[in-house]
Amino acid sequence: MGDVLWTEPVIRALAARHRRLTVVTKFNDLFLNYPLSNVRFRSSLPFWRKILVRLGIRWRTVVLDDAYEQSPHRHFLEAYQAKAGLPLVREYPRLYLSASEKALHPPKPYVVLHLESFTDKNYRKVYGIDWNQVSAYLAGEGYAVYQLGKNPAPIEGVAHKETTLREMMALLHNAALFIGLDSGPSHIAAALGVPSIVFFGAVNPLYRHFPELWKGLILQGACPYAGCFHEAPDPETMVCRLVGNEGIPVCSLHTTEGVLDAIVTLRQKYIC
Repeated sequence: MGDVLWTEPVIRALAARHRRLTVVTKFNDLFLNYPLSNVRFRSSLPFWRKILVRLGIRWRTVVLDDAYEQSPHRHFLEAYQAKAGLPLVREYPRLYLSASEKALHPPKPYVVLHLESFTDKNYRKVYGIDWNQVSAYLAGEGYAVYQLGKNPAPIEGVAHKETTLREMMALLHNAALFIGLDSGPSHIAAALGVPSIVFFGAVNPLYRHFPELWKGLILQGACPYAGCFHEAPDPETMVCRLVGNEGIPVCSLHTTEGVLDAIVTLRQKYIC
């Protein structure tokens, strides 16, 4: 989902060049309310197009599948722009919520957490933090706290929100702060301009965000093999060089105090 989100600037740029543009993706809900009338979204290619693509005939077709995987040492967006033959422009995706979606959640300030990893890889998780203490601090500062995910570990005082994609976008839109892993919700929060604290393990955050354009803070433990995710021939089978599959990678190890300090820093910077 986060990968597909970063195609939005490419969609916008191609739409400016062509009279009509059809975008094929399984995540069409990301692009509801899209304001360009010459862009339409489909969940699959027409049959005749599929045949042409399988034959290697890509007439008037830009295929972004595996663009990042083929160029792992650059930002998502730059990889997509290069494959589409577009100039490299540093910008964030744009999302469009309806008026009813924007008004879906109450005005009381709240924080959204997303701590449930989409993978079992230890270098894509976060360790060492007492989330009950973090939640208590946020509650003491007047925030309600919600947690996204299918089945996240319970945190005292935190309400679990199992949402559709659009409901998640609406929840993030009005959030005072987002705290979570490097994953789809973190990229949606960034695109919506929500001040964010994002945990990175083996991933190089400069290949995911543009620090000068982002209201965010990166939390990542120091490691002699920093960014090793991008060096692996196959990230799906990659193993931490220091602790293997079962230990706690230093890049993913954090402290409660570090998270609380980051919250204070963001609140001071963005008055959230």
